[in-house]
Formats: sequence, C-alpha cells, structure tokens
Amino acid sequence: MILGTAGFTAALSIHRLQQNGLSPGQGPVLVRGATGGVGSHAVAMLARLGCEVEASTGKPAEHGYLLELGASRVLAREELTPASGKPLEAMRWTGAVDPVGGASLAPLLGQMRYGSAVAVSGLTGGADFAASVYPFILRGVSLIGIDSVYCPMPLREELWKQMASAIKPARLDGMVHSEIGLEDIPTAAEQLLKGGIRGRVLVRLS
Repeated sequence: MILGTAGFTAALSIHRLQQNGLSPGQGPVLVRGATGGVGSHAVAMLARLGCEVEASTGKPAEHGYLLELGASRVLAREELTPASGKPLEAMRWTGAVDPVGGASLAPLLGQMRYGSAVAVSGLTGGADFAASVYPFILRGVSLIGIDSVYCPMPLREELWKQMASAIKPARLDGMVHSEIGLEDIPTAAEQLLKGGIRGRVLVRLS
C-alpha cells in the first residue's frame, strides 16, 4: 500500500510518456508536486529508469528528501513560471509528470522540448487552465490525460509487475510519512490540505 493508487498513477504516467518516445539520456524530465504521493513515486521510478529528474516543490524543507529519492535537481515552484508570460519560452524538459494541473500548467507547456509530452493526472492546482495552441502546433507538444480508474486490466497487471521489478522505487519505505488508525484520518486530512505531509500516509484497518 506504500505504492497504492498514487504509485500506479505515477507508473501509468511514465508508461504513457515512454509511448510518446521518452527514454533516458534525452534530457531532464520534470515532476511537479514532487513531494506528494504521485510525485514522490514518479521521481523515484524515473530515477530508477536512469532518467535525469528535475523535481518541483513548494516546500523548501523537502529538497533533501527529493534528492534522496533520486532527483538530480530540485526546483522551487516559482521557477516554473517565467516572468515574461510568453506562450513559448526556451525549451527545457523532454517530458513531465504533472499531478498539479491548474493555471501553472500553461507556462509548463511553453517550456517543453519539441515532440515531448506532459502527463496530467491531478488538479491540486485547480481544474481549469488557459493555454495557447503554440506549444502544440509549433513544437508538437502532447498533453496526455492519465486516468487510473478505468485502465484496462492487462496494462494494469503489466504495470504492477514493473513496479515490483524494473521501476520499483529504491527507497520505498522512505516515502511513508506515518501510519495512522481510522480515527486519525480527519487530522491527517487537515494536515494534507495544509501541505504538511510528504509522501504516503498508511491507514491501519485494525
């Protein structure tokens, strides 16, 4: 359960990026919301594959945690939004795992390399975003939606096998923030909403 739905979503995101042509050695891959469940797993899995991972977070105190998971560089959240506001900026990333979404997705698209893709699986940054078509029609950038609920069973089984072998995070236990009982869920949920939790919270059912 340290992997759970978040780990599966990260694995599915990486799988879809690989289908788009992502492979190690092409350049840095960005992971947004990197201290969360999906983000932590994505950082560790991409690093296990040999990718150069750049992790973005709004939590300065967690930079060491992300480096331990395998990130080669940690970026402050603000670094992803250039001040110019232009629809296209210098090309930076060969792929991106994004469980954040929201308004900050648009400037990310404008910094993706030619032919790259962004795999979006969440909306912690909001459900809506306004973007230019330029990244899509001038750089061939793809925006890939990730849905872990209706994923076909054959692919689901294959990804779980990979999570037990080729992309299994090297420090899986290090992603556990805490173990709690059912009675502690409201407190943990409040901490989570305030950004006070990194990685995974495991709930003991007995």
